[in-house]
Amino acid sequence: MKENTTPFSRWVEVGQNDAAKGRLEMGIPMRDGVELAADVYMPFGHENEALPAIVEVTPYNKDNVVLVSGDITLYQNNGYVFVAVDCRGRGKSEGDWSGFADDVPDTHDVIEWVAAQPWCNGKVGTTGLSYMGWVQWAGASAQPPHLEAMISTSAAGRWQQEIPYTNGIFQLYFAWWAFMTRRRIDEGYGLRQIDWDEALRILPFKDIGRIIDTPTHTWDNLADRDTLDDYWKNLRFDDRYDRIDVPCLHVTGWYDQEDLLGAFHHYEMMMANSPARDKQYLIVGPWSHVKSRNPDRFYADIDHGASAAMDMDAEHLAFFNYWLKGMDNGVGELDRVRLFEPGRNAWRGTEHWPTANATRELFLGDGSLSDAPSDTAGSVGYDFDPLDPVPTGIDVRLYPVEDVPLDQTSNEARADVVSFTCASETEEVVLSGWPHLVFYGSTDGDDTDWHVKITDVDPDGVSRRVTQGCLRAACRTSLEQPSAVAPNEVLEYDVELWPTHHVFKPGHSIRVTVTSSDFPWYARSMNQFGPVRLQGEPRVARNTVYFGGDHPSKCILPVESLASGS
Repeated sequence: MKENTTPFSRWVEVGQNDAAKGRLEMGIPMRDGVELAADVYMPFGHENEALPAIVEVTPYNKDNVVLVSGDITLYQNNGYVFVAVDCRGRGKSEGDWSGFADDVPDTHDVIEWVAAQPWCNGKVGTTGLSYMGWVQWAGASAQPPHLEAMISTSAAGRWQQEIPYTNGIFQLYFAWWAFMTRRRIDEGYGLRQIDWDEALRILPFKDIGRIIDTPTHTWDNLADRDTLDDYWKNLRFDDRYDRIDVPCLHVTGWYDQEDLLGAFHHYEMMMANSPARDKQYLIVGPWSHVKSRNPDRFYADIDHGASAAMDMDAEHLAFFNYWLKGMDNGVGELDRVRLFEPGRNAWRGTEHWPTANATRELFLGDGSLSDAPSDTAGSVGYDFDPLDPVPTGIDVRLYPVEDVPLDQTSNEARADVVSFTCASETEEVVLSGWPHLVFYGSTDGDDTDWHVKITDVDPDGVSRRVTQGCLRAACRTSLEQPSAVAPNEVLEYDVELWPTHHVFKPGHSIRVTVTSSDFPWYARSMNQFGPVRLQGEPRVARNTVYFGGDHPSKCILPVESLASGS
């Protein structure tokens, strides 16, 4: 790698054109000779000191007003050098952009270059939301010696169980994302120049790429790679967490549609494998994706109370002060896990995730959920028409959408959504962990999708989403090699629902719903086997859920037992 020998005395001279910001724009050499563009912000009054540095690597412009500028101010005003870097092929950086492909070596090299500069004391921390969370894990997987601490917010990384396909079902969110990153400079709200309500209905969905008009192959890469192939396996670090010996603050939100699964994956893998497992911290609030970095008290039309608006800047600063500056500020004594409990609308500190210590099985019946299976066999069927899908409930024309509605009452009134509801609870039920729906189902074709939700039904009958999950029928046994189903054959499906922590209050009921679409967040199945991205001729499917008798379909809930005293 090229060395940078910029002396302190040259800092002011080179940075005079941006002296008000204390900013110096530099090129960081990668091992293959490509230079990444970086803005280096030195705290005022500390120009001749070597200080800890905070690094943020982003595909969204290194001076992004929403995602980066706040961090610049936070760390520059509190005694850190802050380094914002454009990903390869993005912003002012050299090279070709290929989402996710180059982040392991590039992030490693950025961290080590920063550590070697005269204005850095060798201690480097990393931070960032979403993609900027992912690049931290990419870099950490390569074990840069000078990486001392991480704050990872809603980071992707559980590829093909999370994104771009969720258990075989494509997230159409990536059409927006591919468009936003199609040029070197992030187009941001230029997204609104496209009528997304129309664009996302294009069939086959691969042809949305014509509207995106991206000069890179990012869209093709995301849409075409629909299995857990070697490409995605190489970007999952399941066998490398035992070598990542770094303290990390993991942050996410219960209502993050984009990267909740990745955030929990990184945390759980570190807790299970890392030598730094006792230095992992987890904060989960009632937030959507971007709000996980900038929380407020509201989600959609729900006010979770003032405490939901956590001062995330203070949390970040305290964490880095403890691990990078050695300040005795109490971080070492904090609860390792802090969870906001929807239902109670209060924070809870604990030493472990999940808090469940028992399992409750609720068996599907004729519209019911019961603690015991029925001896009587039954079934309920519905017609799934891809041209009339169950709506996610977002206005796609206004992306970036943040708060996907929780209220499912109107969707549950549709004929293509089947519901199973338990009796009203007489005591609090604390659901904490990864629920599963193990059910028996059939379709009259050779493929379809299953979308499952757990909702909290209040005494007024309003049904609000607690968690969700989905599974392509062809991926029921393998994400690596999907296989067609036999028409009308009754098969067992195990649908993993997203991690959750929720309190069902007395008088409320637990409901499970099953359907076959969630559009436009997810692409629609055409109800036929083969690459869905290339299918343009939809067929209506007759899908059926079976229960009782020889088909004891059940929802498996990780819960806190009443004996726990919680």
